[in-house]
Amino acid sequence: MAVHEAKVELLRKVDMFSQLREYELDNIAKYSEFIRLSKGDFIFSQGSAAEDMYVVSEGRVGIIEIESETDVQIAQIISGESFGELDFFGRINRSASAFTEEKTVLLRFPAKKYNTEEIFSKHPYISAQMLYRLLGIISERIWNVNNLLQEKSHWLHDLHKQLLCDKMTGLYNQTYLNEDFVNLLPNLDKSAALLMIKPDNFKIINDKYGHETGDHVLNLMAIFLQSELRENDIGVRYRGNEFAAILLNTDKKNSIERAKEISKTFKMIDLTKFKIPKNIKLKVSIGISLFPEDADNSKLLVETAHKRMFNAWEAGGNRIII
Repeated sequence: MAVHEAKVELLRKVDMFSQLREYELDNIAKYSEFIRLSKGDFIFSQGSAAEDMYVVSEGRVGIIEIESETDVQIAQIISGESFGELDFFGRINRSASAFTEEKTVLLRFPAKKYNTEEIFSKHPYISAQMLYRLLGIISERIWNVNNLLQEKSHWLHDLHKQLLCDKMTGLYNQTYLNEDFVNLLPNLDKSAALLMIKPDNFKIINDKYGHETGDHVLNLMAIFLQSELRENDIGVRYRGNEFAAILLNTDKKNSIERAKEISKTFKMIDLTKFKIPKNIKLKVSIGISLFPEDADNSKLLVETAHKRMFNAWEAGGNRIII
């Protein structure tokens, strides 16, 4: 995988970036750089200027807060997670120190050769979206801490609903799978299937015919996916161009049949209105995991389906793996 594509794939895994459009991810990747560190290296120190933020690609990072003569570890950051963003966007000095707990690869934004103010001046929409998502993440954390308040406050219910909805497609978003899906599984009396879906040729369409066309295609995929779902099923826009479908009361045989129908439906989408040749059809890779056979919790269920989806994609696409 090329370095730029590796950056984009990593960014898609991070809450703050997962809802951004393809061209926004491309721009952030452009201004970022991978750095390799040894075990025990300091990344930044408490009280230093917050000039960048980081995403862990490989390894593990410890966050410590220095109090008098004692160092207190307050967090551990693993692959796919970000850190340093609160100080970075708040434009305040580092509130804690960060160091590597093992050999680690980080994605740093911005890269040392770029100036943050110049980037955000040139791409103000990216800055606004990142700040919006950061506020969403903070709101989600507050939401978990104040669960009782959530149940009693009408406006907090509305905020929660907004946080779970993808603004572009109207489907549920990644936050739903991370936060609310976990509460659904224990209440199921029967089996369920989780389908993770990735269009094989979306990048070609997006690059050749433009990001606006790419957004239109994603919206159509959301509409057609929703048309294939039953009343109690749930459609999700997971990351960037990835989708998910939660199929309730669905066993292995039925999940495969449903996946085939969804794949067939996507191929029927007419792309000619976007000046895309008639012979270009949307083909997808689908990974399926089953509850409770493959996993008895939502986190493992998502991870299993996502891994199988990527296995299908890397094997050439246009296939289903269960």
